Parts: sequence; structure tokens; C-alpha cells
Amino acid sequence: MRLLTGAWTTQALSTFAQLRLPDAMDGDRTVGVEELAREVGARPRNLTILLRYLAMLGAVTEGRDGFRLTETGALLRDGAPASMRALALMYGGPFYDSFARLGHTVRTGQVAFEHLFGENHFDHFARDPHLAELFDRSMAAGAAMFDPVPAHPALTAAAEAPAGATVVDVAGGNGELLGRILAAHPRLQGTLLERPHAVEAARARLDEAGLGARCAFLAGDFADLPAGGDVYVLSRVLHDWDDERCREILRHCARAMPDHADLLVVERVLPSDGSMSLATAWDLHMMCNVGGRERHAEHYARLFADAGLTLVDSSPLPLDGHVLHVRKADPTRQ
Repeated sequence: MRLLTGAWTTQALSTFAQLRLPDAMDGDRTVGVEELAREVGARPRNLTILLRYLAMLGAVTEGRDGFRLTETGALLRDGAPASMRALALMYGGPFYDSFARLGHTVRTGQVAFEHLFGENHFDHFARDPHLAELFDRSMAAGAAMFDPVPAHPALTAAAEAPAGATVVDVAGGNGELLGRILAAHPRLQGTLLERPHAVEAARARLDEAGLGARCAFLAGDFADLPAGGDVYVLSRVLHDWDDERCREILRHCARAMPDHADLLVVERVLPSDGSMSLATAWDLHMMCNVGGRERHAEHYARLFADAGLTLVDSSPLPLDGHVLHVRKADPTRQ
């Protein structure tokens, strides 16, 4: 029964975030249901039932005088550090609707999101500024995966180069990862390539962090990848696409990369032993909603080889992520 009612959990957390209850409960205090109901525009009895369910999930605790926000529930506050509010709204909104068509995807191979909305999720979100912003913010919910990346040896070596170096973040979203890299290595310069609306969001984010002056912002597609960078970053990009599109993206990278350059690919990698992993869950999500997939390390290695690249090593990251260190293949071995 707990497994079968997982959808109730998704919707309860999404509604918690949508009503901005975590913001109304902010602070180390117990809040009465009547007060909360007035603040968020809800019926007290119905709100009580929702909050009691959320108490079972550990998002709130119930006391004699009302409810108190927990550390877990505080992750759904708007604008909080490591906020997951946008992700809750995505999983309880358009992705929730399309997951109801998972059976269609399994039977036919057609992406459920495209079957429901008539277009892929990138185009669908790009046409709706609110959804586009929500999606970009939801991507930051997994930013803990990036914590160790700035210390990667390839970035450390680039930062120590006498003439300085440039990191090119390919489809870098809102600049979360590039910002971390530039903050950790003051001598590095950055270039971020993204869709036009995302470029402006990244520019605003990096300007606010005082890093914008060290970064160039390019609006375009993978074919517009600038040449001559020292380290290229593909973070959570390849899992969006099928193998043929991945080979195309990687060939663009290989053409742009000088012989000395490094490519860092950040992805969740499927476990080879079938152990529990977020990558296995995301594999289902990508199939249903995006049309992409998660892959084993060996699968990525074959894709790299097809593009004239070679996998050097792999390092684990939080949230079951990995950073795959890739370089151009040695032509003397071909």
C-alpha cells in the first residue's frame, strides 16, 4: 500500500509547495491551522488533513497548538538554500501529468510527454516563460551533485596554467555549475552556451555573484560550440538524448577541443551490479518525459570512442552522480 500510494506523496508535497505553506510556517515556531489557512487561502479542515499526511512524511510535526516546519519541509521554501520547491512543482505538475501515460511509452516507445503535450519538453517549456523559469530553477535542486566538481584535477590543472585557461560550459543552464567553478578558481575564465532565455538567466545569476565579468555568454545550439577552450563541461546533457544525438553533440565537442583540452561529463551512471541508485529512477523519468536515458559507464565509453574521444577515468559525486573525465583519443592509436 505504501508503494501504491506514492502518487499521493508527490501531490501532497507539491501542494505544500504550491500553497507556499513552508514560507508561511518559516521560523522555529508552531503555527495554528486557522492562522495558516487564512494566510494561504485554504479551508482549515482540509488543510489539517493535508498537514497530518505531511507529518507522516516528516515535512512538518504536529503539536497541541498546531504544526511546525521541519528541516525537510524547509527545503520547499521559496528561495531557501538548496530549495527544492521548483522541483516539487515540476514533479507535481507537467511531469506528473505525463507520467500517467507511462504505459503508452512502454507499449509504443513514444515519449509520454510528447504524446500528452504534442511537443518535446524543451520546446514546450521554452514557449511558456513561467515554465521555462520553473524548469531552470528545478535543475538547481540537484546542485549538491556539483559540490566536488570544482576540485577535479582537470580544473585544478587548468587554473594553475601560467597563461590562464577558459572553461566552456555547454548547455550550462542557469550557470550554477560554472559559477561554482569560477568562484573556486579566480584565475579561470568562463564561457556559457545555452538557449537565449537561459543565457539571460545565467548572466543575471553570475552577475549577482560578482562573476559575470569573467564569463562570456553565447546563445546557440551545440553546433555553435566555441573552439579553443581548455576544459569543456557537459553537465546532465547527454542523458536528454538518444545515442545518435549524443554522438553528434560529442563530435561537436571533439571538433572544438584543442588536443590538450579536457571534457568533464557529469551524469548519473547506471550501476553495473543492479544495486539501488537514483540513476535507475531517472532512467524511467527520462524515458517517459524527455526521450533520453541514463547509461552504464561502458555505454558512455563507446559513445566517446565513436566521437574520437576516450574515457580517462570516472569519479563519484553526491546523489549517485559521476564525473567522467574525457580527452581526445590519441591519433597514434587509431
